[in-house]
Amino acid sequence: MNKPSLEICRLSKIITGLLIGALLIGSNVALADKKHNSQAPDEIGPYSIGHTTVILTDSSRNNDGSTPAIAPGRFLHLDIWYPTDIKTDARILYDWNNPIYNENMDGLAYPGLPDLAPMTWDGSLSTNTIAELAPLARKGKFPLLIASHGSTVASAKNMPDTLEMLASHGYVIASIEHTGNNDAQYQADWLGRRIGQDIGPNPNLIANGTILQRSKDVSFVIDQVLDGILDQQTGIDFSKRLDEEAIGVLGFSLGGMTSLATVAGIGVQDHPADRRVKAALMGGGSNYGLLLNKDDYANAQVPLMFLGNDTGIVYDSFNEFTGTKSKYLVDIADFNHHVGGYQTSWCQDFVSSMEAVDPSVFPAVFGDPTSVPASDFANFIFPATFYWTYTGPRNSGIYDYCEPSVFDNLSDEVLVDVLFFDASILSVRDELIGSMPLKPGASIAEVTRTTNWYAVSFFNNYLKNDSGYSRYLSDSKQNEKANPLVHLEVDCMVEKPRPLDLLPTDRLSFVPVGDSGYEVSLTSGASFYPMGNSVDVTGDGVNYLETTGFSFPVPGMADPVENLFVSKNGVITTRTTSDIGDIDDNGSPWYMKGHLLLSAQFTIGALMKNLSTTGADVFADYNVAEDRVVVTYLGVKAAGTTEPNTLQIAIYGNGTIEIIIEELAATGAAYSPSILGTIGIAGGHTAIEDLRKVKATDFSKLRDNGSKFMKFGPEEAIFEQFYAGTENSCKGKSKKNKKSKKSKKSNKN
Repeated sequence: MNKPSLEICRLSKIITGLLIGALLIGSNVALADKKHNSQAPDEIGPYSIGHTTVILTDSSRNNDGSTPAIAPGRFLHLDIWYPTDIKTDARILYDWNNPIYNENMDGLAYPGLPDLAPMTWDGSLSTNTIAELAPLARKGKFPLLIASHGSTVASAKNMPDTLEMLASHGYVIASIEHTGNNDAQYQADWLGRRIGQDIGPNPNLIANGTILQRSKDVSFVIDQVLDGILDQQTGIDFSKRLDEEAIGVLGFSLGGMTSLATVAGIGVQDHPADRRVKAALMGGGSNYGLLLNKDDYANAQVPLMFLGNDTGIVYDSFNEFTGTKSKYLVDIADFNHHVGGYQTSWCQDFVSSMEAVDPSVFPAVFGDPTSVPASDFANFIFPATFYWTYTGPRNSGIYDYCEPSVFDNLSDEVLVDVLFFDASILSVRDELIGSMPLKPGASIAEVTRTTNWYAVSFFNNYLKNDSGYSRYLSDSKQNEKANPLVHLEVDCMVEKPRPLDLLPTDRLSFVPVGDSGYEVSLTSGASFYPMGNSVDVTGDGVNYLETTGFSFPVPGMADPVENLFVSKNGVITTRTTSDIGDIDDNGSPWYMKGHLLLSAQFTIGALMKNLSTTGADVFADYNVAEDRVVVTYLGVKAAGTTEPNTLQIAIYGNGTIEIIIEELAATGAAYSPSILGTIGIAGGHTAIEDLRKVKATDFSKLRDNGSKFMKFGPEEAIFEQFYAGTENSCKGKSKKNKKSKKSKKSNKN
């Protein structure tokens, strides 16, 4: 049977939508309450939510973004959310399939590949009730938001809960699926290799430029929406109801950088800023490859919000965004990059994708792939590469944030096969499942609520000119209490330098005192212990130490610690790893503090920052006679730098912990040089409302001055943070002026 053309599919969808709208509008109309200021920004807005999808084609570029264009052009799938008056009890399914990409209809997306079978598993249900194909709300002018997803993701998986929330507050949101940098391309690339076919499109991050093409996608979609092309494709009159002077962009991860590049331009590629955009939000964004420079930063002339900071672009460069009068850093403690972007879809997708795996596919998928049906191949590759190979059997996105029910229907065989025959997943699951989710304080729900709070407030304030929402954008005590995970910086950042002042031969000792705390001392003249054998923690690796029979007590903990995991990033943990090899090294003292206090595990930070190991510079020695485990970091450099760090952690069976310093480099990672490191210990179970109460210490004051008792337990930490600091002023805004401004805002609340 011949497949229907894309045009016929679109026409059928438009007719269906009009019929549904006509039936619903007569009986179930939700009248919008226009009193926006009466609603908190983390509450659903006055409108119901509509949704549709569309495929737009940019005939000026090839599918990989290159020029001159050769038909049929560059395809872009979009998810559209918008305000509607239609009430519904339905929730829609956000899956990873759409015909032009995942099915490659008629070879349009991937010439040379056959029509592909889609993945068979369900996606994730929308958080809110949504009326599919409903008519646009009958009254009002609406701002337009263009959303950009993270690398190799999909348009429906880009902060979906927040996009729904924004639609309910009266925004039309077009979420772009960036051809060549979406999940479908990732899947198709695997399928292409099955048959020896080199496929496209895949705009190279350096050559054609993924960020360049993504930014062009954003501008193209704005053109299409304003010119009424989206109306023609959907049968909904968006263009007539949009406020053309109220256009914003937002994105997550690589989409965050896309948003920034859209309003700043890309100087090295002679790509101008799109001045039609009046506000930009970067969720978990980065300056990938340091593509943008100071001139680009200064060229961003619109209000900016950096939310969920997990890269150094903000802390190291916040004051360099001099072209805008308003900028915000919403720094979220212990922000998990992946679940922060996928929000509630994360756990749902994990369950449904794993349930679809056919264990018989492995290992044929890497042996004779032609014997594996295309849909089975895709169903296997997705969970195997997407969920598990980031961090192995202890993937934090599952254990830290999902309910234990995610494992209910997953057989041992599936878990082991999807992890490429690593049977350790079974013991890890049995160890951790009873405590899931392991990070209830920094839950998906709380991070999503925080994201909604600031996204709605930001865009309402700057695109709707609704100044009533400015009160939610201040660092008042009320807002701090409402959002305990958040540290907020507004307009000017002033961070006091805290240089690395621990010296060669310094020994930092923690001697336990019953269940109450530690006697802490800092003495000079220490020597290293024997280093033992090398530990493989290359890349973002974490290695479990085999220390059979070894355990040690920790004050306040009922059971002694038996398991030790060594991270390449200067950390020893006692239970599980966390996102991206233990540390998203974002240059943020607040994030690092949250990582210690909210990790739900006892942590020893030798020098917590993004380090790059070689495979022969981390060592471990278990000395049974001394009842001691020693871990050594020998000349390990911060990522992208050449300056070495050499230090040692010794843990004794009686609970004493020592950190011995030989050399510390006064630099962070190349892309995040301000965070110089965090040293100390933490119980990991601090309540989020107590984050601000737990203060860092200054170990150097103890040097050769006896010991000092410091209280310790699961809710506490004894640590010091080292930070390069920021400049003392921003365009004439002194620290004194900032304090005065903060005081005035607090008084208003």
